[in-house]
Amino acid sequence: MCRDRVTRGVRMQLLRVTAFAVACVLAPPPPASAQISPSAAWSCEFANSTTACGFYLQAAASNRAAVVGPGRDGSTAIELTTHLGDINIAGSDSNERADLALSPSSRYCNQGQDEWWAHSLMFPPSYVAPPAGAVWNWGALFDFHNSSSGGGQPNFMVYATPTGLELHMAGGATTVNRPTDPGYYSIAIGPIAKNVWYDFVYHVKWSSGSDGLFQAWLNGRQVMNYSGPNLYVGQSCYLKLANYHTPLGVPISVIHSRVVRGTTQADVQIGSGGTPPPTVPVPNVVGQMQAAAAIAITGAGLTRGAVAQQSSSTVASGSVISQSPAAGADVVRGSAVNLVVSTGGGISSGGGGGAFDAFTLAALLSYLMGGLWRARRSRSLASTLTFRPGLADGRRCRC
Repeated sequence: MCRDRVTRGVRMQLLRVTAFAVACVLAPPPPASAQISPSAAWSCEFANSTTACGFYLQAAASNRAAVVGPGRDGSTAIELTTHLGDINIAGSDSNERADLALSPSSRYCNQGQDEWWAHSLMFPPSYVAPPAGAVWNWGALFDFHNSSSGGGQPNFMVYATPTGLELHMAGGATTVNRPTDPGYYSIAIGPIAKNVWYDFVYHVKWSSGSDGLFQAWLNGRQVMNYSGPNLYVGQSCYLKLANYHTPLGVPISVIHSRVVRGTTQADVQIGSGGTPPPTVPVPNVVGQMQAAAAIAITGAGLTRGAVAQQSSSTVASGSVISQSPAAGADVVRGSAVNLVVSTGGGISSGGGGGAFDAFTLAALLSYLMGGLWRARRSRSLASTLTFRPGLADGRRCRC
């Protein structure tokens, strides 16, 4: 069916057909089923309500949260969506927010408590990652937020940036407001891939002192091993499933599923049916012309990301100066590869465009049409989600 649609539209709808072809090739299989351990101390799959399990909504309207399916474990999940102008919500000022917060409790996120957590996150096909620009764009996706209303960085945060996902940590004797402040820590995870599940597992010993611990695994691979303060002195923290970001001019959606807390790793481990998304090595495209680089990237099962232009007296105009991620890195299939392309000895500019980009697009379409018939037909999440309306909640922000 994908090939038939490409053939019918190739002459008149080049852009539309190319986007459709990429979706057909890269759409992952449906998630495998897995069960939450009966030993878990607490869990939530939002089976009946957007505000189930003690969560309350911080958003412009109740329809900013919707129960959708299938979730990570084959049941349900929660989709959080911001619309243009969803600002000044629970202290967001000029940024847009649609968050679910879990009320603070003596049962979690307090000084001296040792906990295991797990949750799953997906970026749907419509998700727009924070772009590079004159203003630093960002998005908060999941956090353990400090309990005080006096501001400061969250104690832990999954964070989207123009270069990909990062994990941020803050704590100690003084409130952290900037990355240069004492008590701040961050680590890069990698590019953002759409329509695949990110399965996070955390092991935390909460402390405002040097004996604090925060370990993180993503899809079974440890990506963080932090020792040091992860609470502010005299404070606790609380959980937020977030979609909080700088305004990007379009609606933004994020999907959260299966939030679990336990006292051991076995309590939160995803069942044997769960499989991490496949990874592929990033090809080396440095020195290639932009069109050839685009073909190599898509041929490796990846997507072309941002293209910046930079003057160079040593690299021929139109050739790739550098790439991110680097060649040889293992990344989730469907991840974006960002390029810096030479303009020769001319003036640098912010992004690729014009006739050269059109040539790249034509080359990419030619490659896709040649190999599209071999691609396995997959259903994208966007075509299988079942929506149920969310519930309003009048409680206010505690930050």
